[in-house]
Amino acid sequence: MATDCINTKIEKALKDKNITRIMNKASNSFRKQLDEDIIYTCQINALWKSFLNFNPNKNTKFTSYLYNGVFIECIKEVKFLNKMKANKKIHDNIPRHELEFLIIDILDEFDDEEEKSLIIDKVSNLTIEEMSQKRNSNRETTRKKLNKAIEKVKKSFL
Repeated sequence: MATDCINTKIEKALKDKNITRIMNKASNSFRKQLDEDIIYTCQINALWKSFLNFNPNKNTKFTSYLYNGVFIECIKEVKFLNKMKANKKIHDNIPRHELEFLIIDILDEFDDEEEKSLIIDKVSNLTIEEMSQKRNSNRETTRKKLNKAIEKVKKSFL
């Protein structure tokens, strides 16, 4: 019942040019970072929260409260997206059964059999110590060769 009341308030507010102008002004600085759908969602969420939490006894205008709400919602969304970008790995969007083909594509980039072998060992989760023992070399040499091979992969696929 309370949600029906808030829904009608939101519908009326979205028709009010002053309210939409305030929401657009609050989200204007985020237009380069967020797409329109996300900004609209932030505005609607802030409007919803404003109708739920606004207290006129605190000597603030509803529009000021709404402006701050939209701004905060947009900031939260930017932080969330930045966090998602930081945690994203090259294979996150690839279905598990297609990863085998990706590894084959990666290995096709190498002419040097030792580099291929290092990449296979890395994908197999061998440690640098295990890789160096397998090749009868020291850890530092193995680490440098592995890093060189990884840089080659990055240049080809990123």
